[in-house]
Amino acid sequence: MTDASGIFVEYRVRWKTTSLRPGAFRGLYAGAGDRTRASVPLHENADPRRIDVRATLRDPLGRIWVRELEQNSALKVIVLADVSASMGYVGHYDKLDQLRRIAVAIARSAFRNGDAFGFYAASVAPHDALAMPARIDRGAGDWIARKLAHFTPSGDNACGLLQVIPRMPHRRALVFLVSDFHWPERDIAEIMRGLAHHAVVPVVLRDPAEADAIHRRGIAVLRDLETGAQRFVWLRRTSIAALRRGRDARDEALRRICRAAGCSPFFVRERFDPALLSRYFMEAAA
Repeated sequence: MTDASGIFVEYRVRWKTTSLRPGAFRGLYAGAGDRTRASVPLHENADPRRIDVRATLRDPLGRIWVRELEQNSALKVIVLADVSASMGYVGHYDKLDQLRRIAVAIARSAFRNGDAFGFYAASVAPHDALAMPARIDRGAGDWIARKLAHFTPSGDNACGLLQVIPRMPHRRALVFLVSDFHWPERDIAEIMRGLAHHAVVPVVLRDPAEADAIHRRGIAVLRDLETGAQRFVWLRRTSIAALRRGRDARDEALRRICRAAGCSPFFVRERFDPALLSRYFMEAAA
């Protein structure tokens, strides 16, 4: 698999951005673009190159009308990362490395589109050393890669993400919420309510070793990645099936909460592939 740092994510949004800075997405303001926004009298937009012949011929007062174009505008893109202890899990894949690959790919995609990129991370509290307010920065991806290379996830929950929300842009942004979502349902619902003003893409990290790859019977030691508590269990076929049913029930609960919030989760079950995230946006647009 090619490293994510060399591949871009083709993200899309469904609303018109309010930024005055030119970019890649539909905006609310008039300017240089390829879409007709409205027809206006010539004195309001003195550009005779864009004369609207039909509107001019229909005007009973004989005024000259021109086409006013819609300017494409920039967007703010935010990665909101869970860095609690469970994100340090290494099974078939390293969850922290998955987070790094995702954030780097999105950061480089944002710079290519001319969009401002921001990064925030939290566990029980926000991690200020990992905070990057939204800005246009060619080196944002490299900065994130360096910071996460020497970081160790900790904390028994990710409630600090709620404290990060007030620091984010006030205007609507595209937010990638990256986590394994091993949280209580009430916490997931609360953070989705806090992000209701933004367009949210929940990126759910799943590792086959957590449930799918368990196939042996006998004594095993299960450890809670958030609290560190361990428990000896006798694995049987029924207990393994119950573990997988619990996993499926949590995933369905997450989908239900996301539907109520007007979004759908993107599951990363193997090594992160930016092309699959691009397809997620294409399917949503269709």
